[in-house]
Amino acid sequence: MHLICSWLPFILLVPTAVLAQSLKDFIPLKESHCSVASPPEAAGVSVTPGGFLMVFPRNAALRKDYTGCKILWVVDGERPLRLVTLYFERGALRTAVAHDMRSPTAALDAVCSFPAGKSLMPKWGRKISDAGCSGFAGEEVYGLLAPTWPRICMVAPDEPKCAKDPE
Repeated sequence: MHLICSWLPFILLVPTAVLAQSLKDFIPLKESHCSVASPPEAAGVSVTPGGFLMVFPRNAALRKDYTGCKILWVVDGERPLRLVTLYFERGALRTAVAHDMRSPTAALDAVCSFPAGKSLMPKWGRKISDAGCSGFAGEEVYGLLAPTWPRICMVAPDEPKCAKDPE
């Protein structure tokens, strides 16, 4: 009994983030689009220097006071790899979850909480510090309203929709 009691204070002091195992530990999956597992047909495309990102939902489906998730996937041939899940509350970024793209289950790699830019997983995954979290806040692609083209533009760039500016 004494051995169990001596460990009890330590167990109670372990931060919740260290015990977290999945997305549901950081993101309210009941909110809009937070349970989406793969890019739906309505996902848009953002072009980056490294290739295409699929983004869901697109701006047309969002309001400035949106509460829910926005998910980004890296396009690797035919297979989308989940890159990040962004959770917004009343239009403001609250949580950014980076996924391990090598993991078939999109395991968690890093989690940042906003507006403070605090790392919720500083000791495991990528071991992102608070300073590492600051990169999410200023990047347009991680913002609520990030411009994208229709998904078809990835495979048929000559489509008339693709000649327009991203929305």
